[in-house]
Amino acid sequence: MRSSFVRSELTQLRRDGFNTIIVVVPWRSFQSSQTPVTYDEFYERQLRLVLREAQRVGLAVLLRVAYTHQVMMAPSLNGFRWAQALLTDPVIEQAWLDYFAQISRICQDYKCCIGGFISWEELWHAFRVWQEQKGDANIAAAKASGYLDYLDAQGIAHEGCIPSKQSPAHGDYLAFANARMAQMFGLARSQWSDLGVEYRVDKDPVPTDGGIHWRDNEPFLDWEPNRYSYWAPFMGAENIGEELSAEQAEVLLRYMLETTSEGGLLPGQIVEQFNFIDNTQKYLGTHAKIADDQVTEFLSLASPLLRKYAGGYGLWASRDYRMSILYNGALLDAARGWTLSELSRVRKAGGVRLMQGGRLAQRIEPRVTWVQRNHTTQEVFLELEFLRWRGFGVSNLRVRLNNGAWASCEVQAKGRLVARVAADLEDVFDNGIDFEIENLGRALTITRVFLYYETYTAGVRDLDANPGPLLETIQHFNSQLANYEGPTEDEGQVDGQENGAEIEVNEEESQAEDSDKGRAEAAIKR
Repeated sequence: MRSSFVRSELTQLRRDGFNTIIVVVPWRSFQSSQTPVTYDEFYERQLRLVLREAQRVGLAVLLRVAYTHQVMMAPSLNGFRWAQALLTDPVIEQAWLDYFAQISRICQDYKCCIGGFISWEELWHAFRVWQEQKGDANIAAAKASGYLDYLDAQGIAHEGCIPSKQSPAHGDYLAFANARMAQMFGLARSQWSDLGVEYRVDKDPVPTDGGIHWRDNEPFLDWEPNRYSYWAPFMGAENIGEELSAEQAEVLLRYMLETTSEGGLLPGQIVEQFNFIDNTQKYLGTHAKIADDQVTEFLSLASPLLRKYAGGYGLWASRDYRMSILYNGALLDAARGWTLSELSRVRKAGGVRLMQGGRLAQRIEPRVTWVQRNHTTQEVFLELEFLRWRGFGVSNLRVRLNNGAWASCEVQAKGRLVARVAADLEDVFDNGIDFEIENLGRALTITRVFLYYETYTAGVRDLDANPGPLLETIQHFNSQLANYEGPTEDEGQVDGQENGAEIEVNEEESQAEDSDKGRAEAAIKR
């Protein structure tokens, strides 16, 4: 985040009716070393920049902490493996707890920082990966994870291994995972009293003699009102690629809010991922979605529900974004993570000046990028932003991935170059990324680089912050929830009329999908 852009973006969020932003503070980057514990000064400056500017424009800040799935240069462990290390190594656990204490100390300097939360996603998949182990590896995981100790303490007989999802004993493993996460989250909260928790709303199937039993996960009711949740139209739907009407989606949302708030007795939870637009690539054509022409009506029905059963909502996302697979695409902090040739120069304000013949390169180890095996594309998209000058209209920049064919960059608009780059994502997943940019023409200054195969679109504002088709709808939605219309004007309460529709709530809910959380979310916190 460049300081020159942060204030304007936050001011725009305020004008769109949001009163809070949610900012990710990744553990493994913010804390640069666990042995000994050290912190990254650049990341702390970035956090303080956002807190300072948010306070200046009148926005509250919530921090999503302990995030482990960001693009990393090193170590080469992915977020799942790192979570397993946290759960099994007391030294790493102590470093993790120190991280929460450090966040707490920083937040004390800013009145706008009203707390934060840790998500179940940070640890849940570590248990899933353990369960997928076979043979001796499974037996070792059962012991190392603490699962066998848990069973012994509970007096539960076992076979010395982690059961499969098809086993009735899967229920015991789910109970263990929930108990272990609750223990870890409690320890973290002891270091930062303002910490909340995003709990796992999804239910999980357990086979029994009487059929499938859908097991609830730990709801963290004793953390109220510091509970955070999520919702998308697929939750409780049939999920055969159907399109839902506004009324049908309202029923599904009502069911989730009523059950997770104990019928309204605990109305403090924040639905911090209110994903009424769900563009998860993996489930397109399968997950239920709200019909495009029904979204505005759905939000009018959702408003009274959120007012009654929740303490606010978070929008993922207030602005479309490219899911880039590069590290430090903004070329900040002396272009950290990039290798520059002799004909390249780092700019103090960020960016790199490439002279003729200059090269810019980056190496990312395998399985620490956003790449997933289920994507079948044979090309990725490159976008470069550069400082423009009079008369520049032809690009002599070229790029390549993993020593593949060079692709030429073309001028798309003022200050922007684009290219289609041949890519074998299977190779990227297994062997990592070697990415190169070479300038064969006149010198130019690159300020940002995006390399991506997917763009997240939510319809509120586009990649360049221009108004999207849902902007006015969201602005009105925000005014209904927060009585906020502009910097100095308030709007009255909306009525609490509730609407219903006939739709069967399906207990079978899909696994939540990992998403790009490396940017600020806009939110309403009541």
